[in-house]
Amino acid sequence: EAQKKGAKVVVIDSYASKTAKEADWHIAPKPGTDGALAMAMMNVIISENLVDQDYVDNYTVGYKELAARAKTRTPEWAEKITGIAAADIRQLAREYATTPPAAIRMGIALERNYGGSQAIRAVTCLPALIGAWRHVGGGVLQMPIWEHPYDFMTMCRPDLIPEGTPVVNILQLGRALTGELNLETPIKSLMVWNTNPVTQSPETDKIVAGLQREDLFTIVADHFISDTAAYADIILPAAMGAEMEDIIVSWGHFYLTYNAKCIEPPAEAIPNNEIFRRLAKRMGFTEPQFSWSDSECLEHYINWSAPVCEGIDLAYLREHGFARLKVGTKDDRAPHKNGNFPTPTGKVMLMVEGAKNFVAGPFRQMYDGFQPGQDLDPLPDYLASRESPESNPALAAKYPLSIITPKSHGFLNSCYANMTDKIKKQGEQYVLIHPADAAMRNIAEGAKVRVFNDRGAFEAQANITKDVNPGLVVSPLGYWRQLNKGTANSISLAEFGDMGNSASFSDNLVEVELG
Repeated sequence: EAQKKGAKVVVIDSYASKTAKEADWHIAPKPGTDGALAMAMMNVIISENLVDQDYVDNYTVGYKELAARAKTRTPEWAEKITGIAAADIRQLAREYATTPPAAIRMGIALERNYGGSQAIRAVTCLPALIGAWRHVGGGVLQMPIWEHPYDFMTMCRPDLIPEGTPVVNILQLGRALTGELNLETPIKSLMVWNTNPVTQSPETDKIVAGLQREDLFTIVADHFISDTAAYADIILPAAMGAEMEDIIVSWGHFYLTYNAKCIEPPAEAIPNNEIFRRLAKRMGFTEPQFSWSDSECLEHYINWSAPVCEGIDLAYLREHGFARLKVGTKDDRAPHKNGNFPTPTGKVMLMVEGAKNFVAGPFRQMYDGFQPGQDLDPLPDYLASRESPESNPALAAKYPLSIITPKSHGFLNSCYANMTDKIKKQGEQYVLIHPADAAMRNIAEGAKVRVFNDRGAFEAQANITKDVNPGLVVSPLGYWRQLNKGTANSISLAEFGDMGNSASFSDNLVEVELG
């Protein structure tokens, strides 16, 4: 629709995805180098006087320091890192800075390599430099969940978590279960719900090894015997969405959506909330929150008095099914036209002095314990990936191919990946590989291949295509281990990214050989 109305769509993606193929211009940097591209765009915008100086002076902090850093981050510097021609970087920066309103739609996976968070910082500086926030439709578009009035403190109740309670990040679950993490108290019992770590978490071979421990008591609540549930001592049948009352979290719009209970769960299946209500009762918890019904949870978990909920309450949602939050419309929404950013200064913090590494509240149950805590660079910059031919040539001599594992179109993460019609639509596990890389390995179109590194392996069908550049392979995630020989996350690294203990699913080197 935007293109029909005259907008130019530029997609920055390491391979020719479906979206990239519909773009007016596809730019394909090497994986993990988006930060270098953004820094070079800053260099052009500043050096060619394309900055909206009025906006910068009034609504940002740290411009002088950022400009000093960007001075050496030239397009020629970025070309060597990203593989994108310096002339293209200059053209991109000029068009972006001189075409209002300019919007950046930032994907979920940009942070999934070691320097990903710094890359996001660099990208989010760009609209402030050119004053894109002044315009309706300008700025950065990402998850609108932060506009939604969820009461995370009531949901999470960190006050009920005893001080000193140890925390294990699910990204390093395999290391925790196998004893590789030096935990003061080893994990002896594990309850899993709303996730399938054997498929979705990194270093899945370690997770499987941990789940096979005889001394580990594992409970899984799920609809199916998933890859993780297959290792459970007890499987609790969980109710499905149509069998419970809920409000659906938005990942891409400004609507609160009511999920009505349509039918009763079959047999012994119950909602996860009810599982925990019963556990709390048997364990002697007396706080009233542990006995709230699903309806009562919905009353408490949304801040219905928030300005964005004007005219909306649970009764309205039950009657109408959905309601758009009062955040402005496509014709007038410019929330940061005059600053008003959710920062201590109300401005864009191009530089943050004294910044510390921390995990965002909702992803740690709002619990303040066991934060990373180390100092962060006050300014954005490019940080190289842990695993790339440039940053780790010794490893690349053994595993010369970078790999990225995007979401599949037929599944939702690992959901539906056990259903025949969905598998038929998605097709079998495949890996995209460039003709030159395939020829070097005597791999023919459609051949069975093995993708591997020291962490694990999976099998796939080779799709030979120029949709990927030489040195890069692409394979979608979500396929179940029990239905395939391995999963894409078998080869993923469980080390954290540079901020927020984030994942680094796209920071991996592999080799591909005939299966």
